[in-house]
Amino acid sequence: MPPRHPTIASALGLVRRSLRDAGSPRRILVACSGGADSTALVGLLHLLARDEALALIVAHVDHGLRRESADEAAAVARSAAQRGLPSVATRLSLSPGSGLPARAREARRAALCAFASAHACDAIALGHTATDQAETLLMHAARGCGLEGLAAMRPWEAPWLRPLLELPRAATRALCQRMALPFVDDPTNADEEQPRVRVRERVLPELRRSNPRVEAALVCLATQAGDAEEALAGWAAREEAARRRGPAACWSTDDLHILPRAVRTRVLRRICGLGGADLGALRAAVIEDIDRAVLARAAALGGTDAVLRPHVWHLRPGLHVRLDRQGLTLAGAAPGAEIPGP
Repeated sequence: MPPRHPTIASALGLVRRSLRDAGSPRRILVACSGGADSTALVGLLHLLARDEALALIVAHVDHGLRRESADEAAAVARSAAQRGLPSVATRLSLSPGSGLPARAREARRAALCAFASAHACDAIALGHTATDQAETLLMHAARGCGLEGLAAMRPWEAPWLRPLLELPRAATRALCQRMALPFVDDPTNADEEQPRVRVRERVLPELRRSNPRVEAALVCLATQAGDAEEALAGWAAREEAARRRGPAACWSTDDLHILPRAVRTRVLRRICGLGGADLGALRAAVIEDIDRAVLARAAALGGTDAVLRPHVWHLRPGLHVRLDRQGLTLAGAAPGAEIPGP
């Protein structure tokens, strides 16, 4: 095999490492929009397919929002066929209106999961880049977030595999040119009505004036935040399980106050989530209020102060958590159902 250009060789190394970190999946659904990022990913995985014993299926999801989208879907299928790769595609029916990007993302993910299930794939590879990661982190930070938000997108969150998170967007265009892969530019990616586009076109250029490698710096921050969140979440899961009283939805709060706040609040969020609360919609203020009550109860040291009277927080209609002398109790979870193990 002739030596490859250093740009391609370096990218192949990143993809190969990503596969190893994900447990070496063999059947991979590769999501391809026809843009430079996902087209480069298809090309790189195809180059590795023989050495890594990969079975690849190219998947295209047409959002049906632009006249050109049908032609782009056909181009993705032709490109896959030229490489001897099977391909699948679907066209979505999305109504215009508020929240369209989020609705499109959820519909796209559902379609990809359906394809992966139908073809017994171990992973779904996505073409997200370091630039995407930087944009996501900045958007989360601007809205207000914790470690989980700063972690942005993880390189491997089964079934989602993101091998290109360390490459800036400019690198994928260069890779496509080196591999002679045609790609398309989606004009909606330049629509500054979208928050992500404003971050891309206004915020990141300003940050690059201070640090030309700002994407790499933000990717590093996301990685560290993700590693820290994973460690804290694991600690919290063990603490929650140790305090659970049998199959009932009741937990001891003895010594809960001595845990670091970051672990303690994750224990409380985990308990609320096990009861069926929508953690995405659960306000941080509710967890903070429960946490303050747990600390106040511990400080009372068994006295008769008012803090020892029962406290109740409503998590959603029909579900609440109660703190009293017995500990924390969830009421309104699925009748007769056991709370699942960690």
